[in-house]
Amino acid sequence: MQEKKTTMQTNMSFPTYVFATVNPGRATKVVEELKRNSQIDLIAPVTGRYDLVLRLKPNTPHNVYQTVKEIREINDIRTTDTHIGFDGIQPTRKLESQMALGFSLLNCEHTPSENVIKQLSNIPGFIEASTVPGQFDIVALWQARTSEDIVKTSVEKVTNLEGIFKSETLLAYAPFFKA
Repeated sequence: MQEKKTTMQTNMSFPTYVFATVNPGRATKVVEELKRNSQIDLIAPVTGRYDLVLRLKPNTPHNVYQTVKEIREINDIRTTDTHIGFDGIQPTRKLESQMALGFSLLNCEHTPSENVIKQLSNIPGFIEASTVPGQFDIVALWQARTSEDIVKTSVEKVTNLEGIFKSETLLAYAPFFKA
């Protein structure tokens, strides 16, 4: 098996993730409205404590602020939780619309986030990961044939990585990607 080379990238433009909650029954309407925002390149309805995960294109802090402000102005958006990536590993492969998608929210202890991200990059289904300030230390993106494959990967492999003390994986359904 060929060994995958991964290098941490720092001081580059990384995406911003926005985790949002939406008024009950209004997610479809909100997604349609979000599709019109040119700064959002991924919209994913998810299971778990959030209703949507949005990935914003890499941009300046001012433009990220403006985009999040526009998102928050949508009537049926209840809350947003924004995480700007500072370093990490950029996508190792292109997202495929017919495959399941998952987002892991990870907390680390006694191990630098960079070391955890390098470990993540060796797990099947890994797409990208960024260190983020705030409630989580790392946001990682996964893709696999099925949601069950993502759960198996995140539960069996991620939780056993050195330095992770807490993880939560949100599973997407009917994600929308912009080219």
